[in-house]
Amino acid sequence: MNSVFTLKKYIDALKAGQVFLSGPSWLDDCRVLGLTFDSRKAAKGTLFVCKGAAFKEEYLRKAFEQGAFCYVSDKIYGAFPGIIVSDIRKAMAILANVFNDEAWRSFPLVGITGTKGKSTVTYYIKSIAEKRALEKGGAPLAYLSTIDTFDGVESFESHLTTPEAIELGERFSNARDAGVSAMVMEVSSQALKYRRTEGVRFDIGAFLNFGTDHIGGSEHPDEEDYLNSKLMIFSQSDTVIVNLDTDRRETILGAAKDAKAKKLICYSARGCESAEGLQADFLARDVRKEQGNTVFGLYKLDENNVYQKLSDVTLAMPGLFNVENAVVAAAICFELGYTIEEICAGLLNARAAGRMEHFRNDERDLDVIVDYAHNEMSFRSLFSSIKEEYPGRRLEAVFGCPGGKGLQRREALPRAAAAYCDFVWITEEDPGFEDPAEISAQVLENLKRFGGSGTIIVDREECIKKAIADAAPGTVLVLAAKGRENYMKRGAKYVAVTSDAELAEKYL
Repeated sequence: MNSVFTLKKYIDALKAGQVFLSGPSWLDDCRVLGLTFDSRKAAKGTLFVCKGAAFKEEYLRKAFEQGAFCYVSDKIYGAFPGIIVSDIRKAMAILANVFNDEAWRSFPLVGITGTKGKSTVTYYIKSIAEKRALEKGGAPLAYLSTIDTFDGVESFESHLTTPEAIELGERFSNARDAGVSAMVMEVSSQALKYRRTEGVRFDIGAFLNFGTDHIGGSEHPDEEDYLNSKLMIFSQSDTVIVNLDTDRRETILGAAKDAKAKKLICYSARGCESAEGLQADFLARDVRKEQGNTVFGLYKLDENNVYQKLSDVTLAMPGLFNVENAVVAAAICFELGYTIEEICAGLLNARAAGRMEHFRNDERDLDVIVDYAHNEMSFRSLFSSIKEEYPGRRLEAVFGCPGGKGLQRREALPRAAAAYCDFVWITEEDPGFEDPAEISAQVLENLKRFGGSGTIIVDREECIKKAIADAAPGTVLVLAAKGRENYMKRGAKYVAVTSDAELAEKYL
């Protein structure tokens, strides 16, 4: 349960955070019973936050009708008593921290950022924790991922990688009340840039990798803004874990050192033992395929700076690139107190819904792989891994590009696809307020410019049905980006649809 504080405590916290401009002192002794930016959730004693470019004064009016007693905004609405702040996003995080009494302090908190692999690493840690809990008992692990959320109390499909600060505070509060063993959360560049995690400390902050994505639209104006946003996780972390194999390594490691975390851990899945004056604490060596599984040796640097082999690790989840994800998951779990035996058992059993899910029709010699890959970095990792694991096979892909964000993907994704795929099926992917046919036309034009061939079928189900029906024997067909998501964002609404994984099963 959250403590109940007076409005004065919230105002004092906003002042300490240097965002307070003015406020109604006559309400100082009023108790804050609720905190929300959704007028539909307002009730007696609610402190209501006005946020977003689409905010309308009628939402504020409705909130007060339902019992709100004060609002917080960076604009003045004269008809109602309000607290005026200079930065509404930072203010939301401060308010959420007070309302939930810094619930994140009650359990080990792990934050994971990177251009690709966040969900898989989260699921690897989840599998390790669940395997231990199944065999030894104990509290469950909470997790916030792009795919789904479990906070110890509620479980549901996610729409945002990292929720807004007020909802994030609620997840922390539920996790505290449930007594979870730890919480692992994906931390997006948007969450860091727009201060959703302001004031939160991560016991462990992991930086997986960096590749160009999320540039344009409402996201990041350029690559430097995207990178600098991600680097913010270092200043919020007690222990920092960094991949020595990543692009922009020098900048990333420099920022990690400058943050002066209590502990800095490095890892490599490609034999990079040292870089920029730092040695890898964890290494993957001798990566190989055995009976359809991926196997590698996991090594750890000992106190004498000698690499000791901890164990061979077996991954049943396809994708050679997952070695990198498994190494960082192991490093995180060592920090959380898991044994090598528990880590190996959990990684062997790990599965992620909609992540490298494999479906096969033996009669047609047709394989379908469903994955959440949605940017150029993940496309190249996925396609190159498939080429290596399925030598000599025809490779086709179904994908689209979203509306209003990640605008560079309309060039980057067809560029990657043209380099690896024999044919591409272009379709819709969360078009939002844009016309999916126009987005698809841009993608096809770029695909042809890069020497690829493909066609457009805007309706995603019809596209997948046709791609499966027309596939020649010996084809590997990739359904990219949507995984097991059962919604499509059209306009401002999330419309129910059949997931790619279900469509693969249905039409294969």
